[in-house]
Amino acid sequence: MNIAVTGGLGTGKSTVGKMFASSLGGEYLDTDRICRNLMEPGAQGFCQFIDQFGHGFLGPDGSVDRIRLRQAVFTDSSVKDGLENILHPLVRQEVARKFQIVDELSEDVVVEVPLLFEVGWQEEFDVTVVVYIPEYLCIQRVSSRDGLSVSEIKHILDAQLPIEAKRDRAHFVIDNSGTFASTTLQLRWVLKNLKRG
Repeated sequence: MNIAVTGGLGTGKSTVGKMFASSLGGEYLDTDRICRNLMEPGAQGFCQFIDQFGHGFLGPDGSVDRIRLRQAVFTDSSVKDGLENILHPLVRQEVARKFQIVDELSEDVVVEVPLLFEVGWQEEFDVTVVVYIPEYLCIQRVSSRDGLSVSEIKHILDAQLPIEAKRDRAHFVIDNSGTFASTTLQLRWVLKNLKRG
C-alpha cells in the first residue's frame, strides 16, 4: 500500500508520517529530504539548477544558499516555477523507483508530500492522510520552532493550498492540535480502518 501524508507548515506531518511507517513496518520517504539531496553539489537537480540559473544562488562553499533561494522562491514566480520544474519530475522518479521495490517485496510505503494536492499527485497513492492544525496554532509553532515572523509564516502559508481544503480532499484526517496521546489514538483508528479495507 502506498500512503501519502501531507499537511501544512508546522502541522507535524513528519512526526505522523514516521509513526505511520513504523506502525505498518514499512518504508518512510520524505520528499523534502529527497529535494535537499537532489540539490547537493554534483547531484542531478543541482546541475540542472546551475544550468538554468547560474551561480547566483551559491554560497562561498559552492553549495546552494538555501535561505537566499527560499526568499527568491517566495518573491519571484520564475524562480519558484523553474525550481519546481526541475525537482518535481526527479522526485517522482525517485518515489516511483521506491514504489517498485516495496511492491516487489509486498511492503507498505509512507511518503511525506507537503504539496501533494497543489501538484496534483494524490491520484498516484492508494491512501491520502492530512495532518491538520488550525492556522493560529501553525503560526505559534513555526514562530517558536524556526524564529520566523508572523508575516513570513503567512507568506509561506499563502503560497500553499489552505489546510481546510487539504483536509476536505483527504481519505483520512489526523487532528494534531491536541496531545500526543490524542494523535496516537487517531493514528490507531486510521490503521484499523486501513486493515479492514
